[in-house]
Amino acid sequence: MIRCQGIQRRVVMTSVVVPLLVMVVLTAGLSLAPRSGAAAAGDPVVGSGATYQWTSTLKQEVPVLVKQDQPGAQSTWTVSTESVTPVPLFVTYSIPRGDAKSYVLQIVTRQTMEGMPLAATQIPVDRASAKALKSVTQRPKGAVATPESRLRPFGQGAVKGTEEDVAVPGGWFRAIRVPYQNGTVWLSDPVPAMGPAKAQLTTGQRELLKSSTSGARNLLRS
Repeated sequence: MIRCQGIQRRVVMTSVVVPLLVMVVLTAGLSLAPRSGAAAAGDPVVGSGATYQWTSTLKQEVPVLVKQDQPGAQSTWTVSTESVTPVPLFVTYSIPRGDAKSYVLQIVTRQTMEGMPLAATQIPVDRASAKALKSVTQRPKGAVATPESRLRPFGQGAVKGTEEDVAVPGGWFRAIRVPYQNGTVWLSDPVPAMGPAKAQLTTGQRELLKSSTSGARNLLRS
């Protein structure tokens, strides 16, 4: 971000901030992983996928370059900081491949809905136990092992809550409203891949934009 300040104290600002991608923020409060004795997570359909918009309410401190013009003298520059709200991020959850024993949950984040991936993570999951077999994230030199997020597909039958209608950009759904830690999640079985139609948290909001039961692309080949 650059701020140019003239002798009339007229300010012109141009933002060049790239949002900080933090997977912990994107998945915080949404890790509705099966607990011991809970209902199974369901049977995710290979090829299905759902794209969400994540709008954060958290502020970020970003550097600001301030230019001070002086009449008859060389301009001076100082560095300050400014608190800004990150721009929305787009997250796609999909099941690009699987078999009778396991499936692969793929998580892709982008700055725009159809833009180049900022990060792509795959978590092969055992269907019977819902435990991760491994977790890898794409890096410039290939896929590398990463910590596992416990994020899983989850169906309405595995939770108790209030049934109600919820409207999001991706459609209208009959869902179960579930209080969860620092917010609320609306789970709906017709939403493919993951289950949530909407999540409202203290850290931000996630809404379904589009979904499909087929056509998910496998972005990692390792």
